[in-house]
This record gives sequence, C-alpha cells and structure tokens, in this order.
Amino acid sequence: MTKATRKVLCAEYKCGWHGIQAEILQTPSPFDASDILQGCPLCKSVNTIRYACDEPDCWREATCGAPTETGYRQTCGQHMPRRNEFG
Repeated sequence: MTKATRKVLCAEYKCGWHGIQAEILQTPSPFDASDILQGCPLCKSVNTIRYACDEPDCWREATCGAPTETGYRQTCGQHMPRRNEFG
C-alpha cells in the first residue's frame, strides 16, 4: 500500500468520514509555512485525521503496530497480529 492509498479516517465526533490519504485536504500552516495542515474533506476539521486499520474492510483507528513476515502492520486491537505472525 502506497502512502497516497493508505486508509485514513476523521476522528471528529459524529463526522464518520473515511477514505484514503490522497483525499485529505492540505494547506500550508498560517503560523509556519514549512508546516502542512491536514483537514477532513467532509467536516473540514483540522488535526483530526488518523490512520485506519490496514485489515481490508475495517475502518477502526489503527492503535497497534507489529512487524510480521509479510511486513509491518498497523491495525486496530481486534486485528492485532498474533505472536506467530511476527517476523
């Protein structure tokens, strides 16, 4: 999965948007031009974008990470790799 196609979601209460990283709104920060602000394309909130679980069809927030035989995984707690999957 490339960075542009990485699954993301908006953590703003009641927004519910989820999609891929390429869809996130981006603009230079008015406080520091070298910094980029990211916003939700639905509710327009800033700093609410979180990575989603990399398991297909799961849109929970990724809260776990582990190296596996097939590469590094970032998942929700439900899809956390079992110890025998670690590389």
